[in-house]
Amino acid sequence: MKREGYQGSYLIGFIIIGVVALRAILFYLDSQNLLVAVTLIAVYSLLYALEPWLSNRFAWSNWFYFPFQTALVLLLSNLRPFLDISSDLYIPLCIQVVRTFLRPAASTWMALYIALLSATLLVGMGWVNGLALLLLFFAIGAFLISYDLLYSRTQADQAESQRLLADLRSAHERLQEYAAQAEELAAARERNRLARELHDSVSQVIFSITLTSQSARLLLDREPACVPEQIDRLQTLTEQALAQLRSLIAQLRPPQNS
Repeated sequence: MKREGYQGSYLIGFIIIGVVALRAILFYLDSQNLLVAVTLIAVYSLLYALEPWLSNRFAWSNWFYFPFQTALVLLLSNLRPFLDISSDLYIPLCIQVVRTFLRPAASTWMALYIALLSATLLVGMGWVNGLALLLLFFAIGAFLISYDLLYSRTQADQAESQRLLADLRSAHERLQEYAAQAEELAAARERNRLARELHDSVSQVIFSITLTSQSARLLLDREPACVPEQIDRLQTLTEQALAQLRSLIAQLRPPQNS
């Protein structure tokens, strides 16, 4: 499962680690386990900080990261005297597995962490105190994980909305291009239609005018009496040509808005 970023939950994990580190330093201040506790928490913190980079660079790193971090928490929990707050380090790991793995694998890791947390608190603090603290940890962990899932879903919905908006804009641009192409095609078809009409009508009349004028010129010397008839025909043909030209010009004019 590809990670989309930690956002707030990643910072919450650092806060938990900082609280555990401060409590451990104060708790083990006069103990020989101080150096061991600080070292374990420092290694845990370093891996936690590097985990996003490792998971993005090396897909297999998650199968190394979580077992190693779990071992560090177990070692820290087994230090004496027992420090109950060290079990809080399971919470950042729970948030990470939910974000990293698909549901079956994430459920398996969650069940493992719940079992380890329960065993650690019940053995370290006894049944009564351990159960009370365990319920508190469950409430905190459930809240943080629910918040993280809700935030991730919100981010995913926003990303999907942005993607759909980009698709709509792209579709709108394509429709505008298609509309422009359709207008150009319609204009070309109209020009072709007018050209055909011009050829089929006006050009034929003009051709008839040419023939008639040539006939009138020939008849002027041979049969002058027939010339007026040809002139009348020329006038008729000319009027037809003008009428057809006016009709074509009227078709070219844009429609007037009423």
